[in-house]
Amino acid sequence: MWHERSTSGPVLAGDVTEEGTVAGFGYVRSGKPKATCDRLLLTGETALSEPPERPVPEDAGSVRVLAAPPLERVDPDRVHRADALDENLPLAVDEMLALPGAPWAEVAGPLIAEIRDAHHRLWLTGGFARDVIAGSADEVNDLDLTGTVPPGRFTELARRMRRRNGLEFRTRVSPHSLVCSAAPPRGEERLYEYRTLKTDAFGFPACGSDLGNDADCRDFTVNSLYYDPIGHTVADPTGRGLADLAARPRRLTSLHARENPLDQAGIVLRAVKFALRWERTIGCEVSGTAARLAHLPVTAWDGLAPTSWERLARDHRKALGGCDPGRQMSVASALGPAAATLFTLLLEVRP
Repeated sequence: MWHERSTSGPVLAGDVTEEGTVAGFGYVRSGKPKATCDRLLLTGETALSEPPERPVPEDAGSVRVLAAPPLERVDPDRVHRADALDENLPLAVDEMLALPGAPWAEVAGPLIAEIRDAHHRLWLTGGFARDVIAGSADEVNDLDLTGTVPPGRFTELARRMRRRNGLEFRTRVSPHSLVCSAAPPRGEERLYEYRTLKTDAFGFPACGSDLGNDADCRDFTVNSLYYDPIGHTVADPTGRGLADLAARPRRLTSLHARENPLDQAGIVLRAVKFALRWERTIGCEVSGTAARLAHLPVTAWDGLAPTSWERLARDHRKALGGCDPGRQMSVASALGPAAATLFTLLLEVRP
């Protein structure tokens, strides 16, 4: 069965080895991304400044105690059969993955099969899962994936899938975010983006094997839903994602207040983007996010470096460049004084 574990499968966070309990996986860039770039992290190593020189075993053959797979770590009441939510949902997902003309159409099916054959787990998440589950497949514009494959190993599997299917695309791993992506031979349009289930337990980019930890690292509850394209189940680790998605007006609830000002600014920017996207159709309730941002002073952005402002300005132009400034300020003001100050500054420098 899909959710059973055996020693022929991969090592997961929570497994107990001779060296200790696995806490996650790091990544060290070294030439072309490959499995040997992945690093095994153990409990007690959160104070390290970089991943140790410890490779990830090819399988769990040397593991003394196998941890539960990710889906079994989620409260059973928060895992749903897709057809129980909507009898048409499994077909809608299959059709969207193979949608003619979509950037991901040729790679999605073979990539999912490649990950399955390697005994790893994979989920559709982010905007793809949110919009298809909501019945708004026409709003899907990219393929977001997460799973248990560490970034180096994932990139190896993606290249193997490419060769098997006669496809052409370039792969890369961002050492700063551990996001794995693919693009056509020419051009920058992403075919997909994949990030191993995330953990914030380390002082450097790291990943794990826990859906709950990954959900806690995301921005809003509606973006923390996980769709299994093989078993056709929907996991809602926060217990609020499906309810917030179905609410009218839709509830935009931030999962937690980030400590880093740049991360906090990113939450504000995305909150305004989503609120404006939905305000004239289903409506959007932002009080949950406003409550999470209430502790921020209006001076929260004073320490941002010039490079951070450049990034925010670029993200702002991309997300809201064609949107009326008055509408932007209206939503930002509803998010609180700090958010209003941020958008005042962003709109002042907008070309």
